[in-house]
Amino acid sequence: MHACARSASACTRGREMASPASSWSSSVHRRAERGVALVAAVAALAVLTVLATGLATTSVLDQHLARNALAALQADALARSGVAAAAVVLGERSPAEPDALSARWDSGRQPLGAGWVEVRVEDEARRLDLNELADAVPALFRVLVLDDRLLDALADWTDGDDSPRPAGAERDWYLGQTPPYLPPNAPLGSVGELVGVRGFDAALVERLRPFVTVAGETAINPNTAPREVLLAVVGDVTTVERLLTARAAGPIAEEDLNHLFADRPAIRQRLTLRGQHYTLRALAGVGEVRRAIEATLDAPLDRIVAWRQLTPGG
Repeated sequence: MHACARSASACTRGREMASPASSWSSSVHRRAERGVALVAAVAALAVLTVLATGLATTSVLDQHLARNALAALQADALARSGVAAAAVVLGERSPAEPDALSARWDSGRQPLGAGWVEVRVEDEARRLDLNELADAVPALFRVLVLDDRLLDALADWTDGDDSPRPAGAERDWYLGQTPPYLPPNAPLGSVGELVGVRGFDAALVERLRPFVTVAGETAINPNTAPREVLLAVVGDVTTVERLLTARAAGPIAEEDLNHLFADRPAIRQRLTLRGQHYTLRALAGVGEVRRAIEATLDAPLDRIVAWRQLTPGG
């Protein structure tokens, strides 16, 4: 029994000696669990922070895109309103009022709604119509010192046959290009179409653009036409200089033309003081957004016959 007691006492002392180690191990384990939980919590917080930042950034971006989309719609509406207003102003003019460079057609920048709009108006009679006055085109090319071989290619492009002129081109030549295409064998539909004609390129078309049109004008306006166009149609340097001097003092009148061309009725018939077509260019802005529109107005029919979006500033 004494042995058992001693044994029991030893067992008790053994348990007492083992207790601190066991307690320390348990404490370490609990601290480790808390550490893991803390790390997990920090990691979760980091993930949530990243998600929240991403959502906030996306929200700001979405708001920016939405504001720009709204501004674009508003600017487009302002540009369209500018074109419509200019068409009304042109339609309300007196029939006796000539088109002149001094005419107050350009609006300047006008505040309107949430933004602004400015409109520029040009009569197409200041330019030589490549379809209606085709016989004067060679003279214009001479004035501009352009290669007259281009005239053959232009004539082949618009005529109704497949017989090429000496320096021209018909379907066989165009089908041999990469990619192949066909000449329309019809009047030009736009000045930009010239870029497809053999020998023409974008730079040449841009050089011609201030002087030519395909709007359907059968006469030119000596009050607004540039010197090059006047020389091509009138053909007389002295008379052209008289016209330029006269219009600098004020709009040329019908009586002036009748007197100046009394002995040249064929040329007189090619001169007019009122065009039939007008190009209206409207630029509008809302905030940082810009929209530009170009429209062609058929004055006799009082309607828009062409409409296209432009690159602002282009």
